[in-house]
Amino acid sequence: MSTNMSNNLYDDSIRMLWASKLVYSFAKLLQEGRAGGLDLADTFPPEVLAAYKDERLDVRDLGEGNGLSFNAVLKIVVANAENLKKIEPEFEYVAKMIEKIQAVENADESSDELFLETFSSIDAATQCVYGVLKDTKNKRVTVVFRGSTDFSTRDWQTNLSAQLEGMKTPKLLKDGLKGKLKKRVLVHRGFYEYIFDNKRAKGDQRYDMILNDIKPFVEEGYKIYVTGHSLGAALASLLAFKLAGSDKSWIPKPITCISYASPFVGTDGFRTAFTLLEQMGHIRYLRVNNDADTVPTIPPFSLGWKKRLYKHVGINLRLYDDSFILSHPNSNGWGFVNAVRNSVLKPVWSVLTYHSLQTHEDRMDAQKERLQHMNLDDLYANEELFGTPKTSLCG
Repeated sequence: MSTNMSNNLYDDSIRMLWASKLVYSFAKLLQEGRAGGLDLADTFPPEVLAAYKDERLDVRDLGEGNGLSFNAVLKIVVANAENLKKIEPEFEYVAKMIEKIQAVENADESSDELFLETFSSIDAATQCVYGVLKDTKNKRVTVVFRGSTDFSTRDWQTNLSAQLEGMKTPKLLKDGLKGKLKKRVLVHRGFYEYIFDNKRAKGDQRYDMILNDIKPFVEEGYKIYVTGHSLGAALASLLAFKLAGSDKSWIPKPITCISYASPFVGTDGFRTAFTLLEQMGHIRYLRVNNDADTVPTIPPFSLGWKKRLYKHVGINLRLYDDSFILSHPNSNGWGFVNAVRNSVLKPVWSVLTYHSLQTHEDRMDAQKERLQHMNLDDLYANEELFGTPKTSLCG
C-alpha cells in the first residue's frame, strides 16, 4: 500500500478502508491454514510459516527490524487468489482493491514503506482480531481491528451484549469533568470487555498486547492511527479514547481514529468525555458511514434495568450516492431521530449493501475531488462544524 499520499480526508480515509478490508481476508487465510483447509507452504514466506500455525503472527524482526513489507502481504493474498475465492464472499471486490493498491505502488518493490508488525488471530474464537502496521513514510503506527465474521467466534455475542459497563475515566480527563464522570464513563459492555476485560482471554488482555505491540515503533515523530469496520470500528473508538486520555508519556497526541460503519459505543457521558479530548487536541475522529446503513444506529439504548440512550462521537462523514454530509454532535440535534428512522427493519440485501466497505469506497470515490480538498485538522478548526460543546455532568 503506497504511503506516498497527501494527508487529505480522502487519502487518509481510503488507506484506513483498505486496511480494514484486507484484515478480513488475511485473517481468513490464516484461519484456514491453521485448520488444515489450505496448504500455504508455496505462498507464505518460510519465516512467516514458521510462526503462524501455533502462535500469533509476530514479524517485527523481519525487514531489518521494520517487519513484513505490505508488498509481501499483498503477494501472499494474490498468490492465494484461488483459495480466497472459496472463503471470501467479496473476492471480486478484494481483487479490485488489490489492483488499485498495486497501481499506486507502481510495482516498485524498492519503495516499501508500510510494514506489518503483528497480527493477532490465533484465538479468534474468543478474542478480537487485530493487526499493527508501521508506515515509515508518514511516520504512523496503525492498529486495525477486524469486524464481525460468523457465529463461530465471540463477535456476535459481543455485539449483542448491549448492557452498560463503567469504563474508568482516563487520567488526563479527570480534572476537566464533574460528578460521576470524574471516575467513570458508561460504555457498551460487550465492546469494552472484548478489548479491556475479556474473561475468556488466555494471557494478556488485548489492550495490554496492543500497548506492547506499538510501543517499540512509536519513535520520535510517529503518530498513532486506529481503524476498523463495524465491530472493528467500535473497538477502534474505545481504544482511541483510552490512548488519547492516557498519561503515558510515550503515547503521542493526537490519536487519530478513522472508522467505518461503527455502532454506538457509549452514552452521553462518554460523548462529553470524548468531546473534551477533542477540545484538548488529544484525539481526532472521523466516523464514516453510509446513509441507510442500519448498523450505525444500533443499539439505540442500553439493555438492563436502567436504560440510557447511546450516543455517537467524533466528526461524522455520512455518505450518499451523489453527495455527503459532515457533522459533529456539537452542531446538530437530529441524531436520535435519524437513528430511529434508520433502525426500521430493512431487507437483508439492503443491510448488506449499505454496510459493506465496497459501498463506502464507491461513494468516497465519487466524492474524491471534494474530499481531497479537506483534512481533519481544518475540520476541527471549523467552529461551524465543531460547534459549542454540550456538557453533561452526571454521565
